[in-house]
Amino acid sequence: MDPSSFFPIISGMLGGAASAGLFKGPIQTVEDWWYINFGHTSSEKAEMLRAKQNANIDAYKTSLLEEASKIDPANLKEPELKILGPALEASKYYIEDEPLRIMFAKLIASSMDSSKEDIVHSSYVEIIKQLTPLDAENLLSIHTTENEALICSLKKNYSTGGYDVVFSNLFLGNEKSIPQSRISPSLDNLSRLGLCEITYQELKIKEGIYDIFKETEEYHLLDQEIKRLNNEYDEIRRVAVEFPSSNIDADRVPVLSGPEIQKGLIRITPFGKNFCAICL
Repeated sequence: MDPSSFFPIISGMLGGAASAGLFKGPIQTVEDWWYINFGHTSSEKAEMLRAKQNANIDAYKTSLLEEASKIDPANLKEPELKILGPALEASKYYIEDEPLRIMFAKLIASSMDSSKEDIVHSSYVEIIKQLTPLDAENLLSIHTTENEALICSLKKNYSTGGYDVVFSNLFLGNEKSIPQSRISPSLDNLSRLGLCEITYQELKIKEGIYDIFKETEEYHLLDQEIKRLNNEYDEIRRVAVEFPSSNIDADRVPVLSGPEIQKGLIRITPFGKNFCAICL
């Protein structure tokens, strides 16, 4: 790859600002580090893999330069090497995942913008490495709904005391048809990384706002399970009454109720808001 290909692209994006040389120094730094990370590896790959890799690299380069072109020339500075170096090194292994590739591009470009230096953090490289494209989608969905969204867990209750949480952290903000069995761990990961917090101590109080969860497959599955178990327990109680010698204590056979919606919220943390401002 010819590293000199960077500057003509951004010149076309910026016109006079680029020709005046405002971006030349910072872009040259990016070019140099880009070549270190990507320029010498393509000859080691088979032709098909090389073509695919080169296409991803070109898309990555375009995203990076598009983000750089948005920087006010008055705020332009040399990229921070503590971000540029690790970000380019890490992004080699995530370049096929477009949402993560774009996150790395935005992070590198932000390190060239002095107006963002108070919220750019070197830990963002490690955070992106620990995200999946699904995590990125869910984070963006929460971010675009005023940084918080509805979640719920579904419980079945026992008349003898106690309850079981059967489904946790249901979230309907992702518009794609993603199973909740994948959504819930994704939300846990966003919480683990400190980008979001999950709470069942707070909730939205608008009447009926959580009723949307009654239309989920999980709600209907739990409803069917509760009915099935209650039928089985009814039969056990009948046997206990008709055959006292069975030694079945009918009072200890529970009646199940539910599904009960345990209402909650997922919200983006202050740290997560800074991450979103830089990487989304």
